Amino acid sequence: MENLPASTFYLDHLKQELQQDSVCARVMQLCEQGWPTHYNGEPAIRPYWAERASLSVHDGLLLKGDRLVIPFSLRNGVLTTLHKGHQGVVKCRKRARQSVWWPGLSQQINELVLYCRICSKERYNPAEPLLPTQYPGRPWQKLGADLFMLGAKTYLLVVDYASRFVEIALLSTTKSANVIHHLKSIFARHGIPEQLVTDNGPQFSGAVFAEFAQSYGFHHITSSPKHLQSNGEAERAVKTKKELLKKAADPYLALLAYRATPLQNGYSPAQLLMGRRLRTTVPTFPALLQPALPDMEAVSQKENKKRMKDAQMFNQRHRARNLHQLVPGQEVWIPDLGSSGAVVSRHTTPHSYMVEGPHGTVRRNRRHLVAMKTLPEQSQSDTEQRVSGCAPEQQPPESLIQNSSELTSTPRTRSGRAVIKPTRLDL
Repeated sequence: MENLPASTFYLDHLKQELQQDSVCARVMQLCEQGWPTHYNGEPAIRPYWAERASLSVHDGLLLKGDRLVIPFSLRNGVLTTLHKGHQGVVKCRKRARQSVWWPGLSQQINELVLYCRICSKERYNPAEPLLPTQYPGRPWQKLGADLFMLGAKTYLLVVDYASRFVEIALLSTTKSANVIHHLKSIFARHGIPEQLVTDNGPQFSGAVFAEFAQSYGFHHITSSPKHLQSNGEAERAVKTKKELLKKAADPYLALLAYRATPLQNGYSPAQLLMGRRLRTTVPTFPALLQPALPDMEAVSQKENKKRMKDAQMFNQRHRARNLHQLVPGQEVWIPDLGSSGAVVSRHTTPHSYMVEGPHGTVRRNRRHLVAMKTLPEQSQSDTEQRVSGCAPEQQPPESLIQNSSELTSTPRTRSGRAVIKPTRLDL
């Protein structure tokens, strides 16, 4: 008794509750008088039947090995104590294995951790399977744009999804009017795209930019806030070009070198966009500078194959899996805002939702929304009654009685052998 991890006061209280719990009192009686050779169909003792060999009574306490068997009335308090510190399922189970047990404890620990609101707020969603961008049908059909800073200066970067040809412009201000001015200049050189993908920066999300997109006749697509993968082409181009410009003595020659360097598909960005090689400071045979259109069908096949392979590698590396869809009205936690919200609707872009937060409606990617699980009102009590056999002063649940009747009439195979269901491991 002195080795049990509980105070004397708690042990005395536990003894009283064990005697008042009809199920535990019956189990203690069987432990002292002896268990029947075969299960007699008594619903109350069925959850304890598989563990009868390890159950014993010592000084008024019901033990499973050296672990205290907790009666129905004290289980909520013990579960709360097990989850103090808000550790995960595995750690809580390890704590339980040291001291306490009752039928269904493992499942109740799962539910406790799953529905804990504090744990939910600190929980992060895994990566979802990557959605590879389909290679455009022709150059300059789909563009990505983003702003970046380098040396206390702000630049606008525009990249072609097909050729990866990059245009960079120095911005005097980050207002929409200035960004639109430079985009018009770029479009005047290469043409107007069909689609332009940007983030949700104030330069791109206002009415001025929407009017510009409508007047120039291109579809403006915005990525999910805080989700860089949504505009991955532009984000990747920003990263590589910043490193390029940092190391370059002449930024214009650095850009020229990039535009003239072949990609993995065998063609340079200039060849894919303009159908010719650019003359650089590297000596080149003049015949190679003659215009020659690349085989776009072969390039498209190579690019799509590579993108599918990259997506497969990403999914394996990050153990990506699909997250369940959210429904309107569902409560979610928004980690970057540190507050909860309610789902309003799905956005038109994949894996994106509109959520009503404390400061208005915001848009977030599914990965950045943690679903807050709400335990139904009577779910917990029903679960406890089910696993404990029956609550004090109450009849056993019907499902338990049905299971006991099924046990008495053992099913058999066609050859006549009895079908014995495996005993499930429970802590």
